[in-house]
Amino acid sequence: MVPKRFRMRLSELGDESVWITNALGTPNHLDVRPASLFRAYQAKIGRLTETPQLLLYKRFYFGSAIEVEIDSAGRILIPVSLRHRGGLTDKVSFVGLDAERFQLWRPQDLDTSFEYCSQHSGELLAHLAELEQR
Repeated sequence: MVPKRFRMRLSELGDESVWITNALGTPNHLDVRPASLFRAYQAKIGRLTETPQLLLYKRFYFGSAIEVEIDSAGRILIPVSLRHRGGLTDKVSFVGLDAERFQLWRPQDLDTSFEYCSQHSGELLAHLAELEQR
């Protein structure tokens, strides 16, 4: 079941489908973007100067992407290949990142990630302050 706030965002955009794909980072998890924003992101990445690293990223991110319709009950069916990649079984945690995407995680992996953030909060806050000053 897609969280209500994300379904509302899809409605605002006029999207009835999302793209699900690999996300960078460990442990494995998945990115989900509304169809229109996925296409916009793909175009933005497509305008960048091609490098070997960018080619790897595009292959990993866009090469694994699958468009999925949202049913009338607000549910999505995560394709088997991506479920395996994300280690997703019967329980899935949704994490909203911004107005353009959310992520799907195994609940125990998300807990581990949050614990890591708690343990390194000083470093993360310092980095955030540095980014804000740029």
